[in-house]
Amino acid sequence: MSFKYLLLFQLILLCVAHNQGKSVKLSKKQAHHKHHKSQKFLDSIMDVNDDSIELLLQKHENFYLAEMTVGTPEQKLTVLIDTGSPNLLLTSSLCQQNSCIQHGSYNPSLSTTSYYIEAIKLANGEVGNEIDIQFASGSVVGVFFEDRVCLNQYCVNNQFIVGIVEQSEDIFSQMKFDGILGLGRIKEAVVKNASYIHNLEYDTDTRNFSLYLSNSDDDDMSSELVLGGISQHLIAPGEEFKFFDVTSDNLWTINIKAVFLGDERIDDCNNCQGLIDSGTSFISFPVYAMEKFYQKFGIYQLCSNIDSFPDLTFVLDRGIKFTLSGSQYFKRNTHALFSKDICIPYIKNNPIIGDELIVLGQPFLIHHYVWFDEDQSKIGIVKSKQQSHQS
Repeated sequence: MSFKYLLLFQLILLCVAHNQGKSVKLSKKQAHHKHHKSQKFLDSIMDVNDDSIELLLQKHENFYLAEMTVGTPEQKLTVLIDTGSPNLLLTSSLCQQNSCIQHGSYNPSLSTTSYYIEAIKLANGEVGNEIDIQFASGSVVGVFFEDRVCLNQYCVNNQFIVGIVEQSEDIFSQMKFDGILGLGRIKEAVVKNASYIHNLEYDTDTRNFSLYLSNSDDDDMSSELVLGGISQHLIAPGEEFKFFDVTSDNLWTINIKAVFLGDERIDDCNNCQGLIDSGTSFISFPVYAMEKFYQKFGIYQLCSNIDSFPDLTFVLDRGIKFTLSGSQYFKRNTHALFSKDICIPYIKNNPIIGDELIVLGQPFLIHHYVWFDEDQSKIGIVKSKQQSHQS
């Protein structure tokens, strides 16, 4: 029996990677990259020490990936780091579609620690033996397993896994990863205790984590996921975290009071929410806001004019503002059929998100360091060192 599990706000955008990314490694912090409590509020909600876990991420164009092993003996897979979903979702050997077999896959029959779950009580209270997960760009059908899962030496025994047995052929065949490591909120998970980081047996508070996405090839500015802490060296000089209440039990959302393009307000928000989503390659606005954006810019601009583009400013609770410059919300076209001086926006509309949701995807995260606090239902945002270099 199949049960529909809708992830309406998860926006997985297509991107074909052409370049080899950086290597992945997981290690304890070195002395010159110590984790810190950045201010008094952070002191009160974090127990940060040198045992916090650092994961340096691999970047394939618009995807931020980590290497994971599953089963006994270990099967090596590459997973997308995604704050917009909470589950561990892996392509499985049970899927024989072309879109599956061209990826690495989890083969439960080769693992002595694998356990197939015939039926389970889902988060919606129903009992099922498979699940249909809807994304904006396609869908997958999965069945349930438990097995040993590791990021380097940090392992969880009996980790809950959704193994893909069917997926949209035309969509997922182009993805450059084998699964999704969800870092979304616990209550959105398929079942209770499905989240890898919340199951991790380690002497740190891994329910809370920080995420930094780099757009740089500088090894000192590599993308980082830190479980149970922050990396002080990633914060722009003189900046401190600003903290905001999470407005949903299921998603990493915060209040957005207004959005400005230069001096012009482009939103009609009464109660707009901003979803912090590392799995989305763009900032997504409701259709009405994009109409105002296109009236200003059209669908592309000459890159030679980029310094004159107005700032894009998000006004959050207490009037706190976070701003992207034109060069931070536009990107240079790389398609061979078009001029290299054409820049297109990192911004798109998405009809399914409605009029009250704004998705703060990678263009926002690349220029801000974000702390996700499950225990206190808080999100902390600070201008990143990378943004200060580009300002």
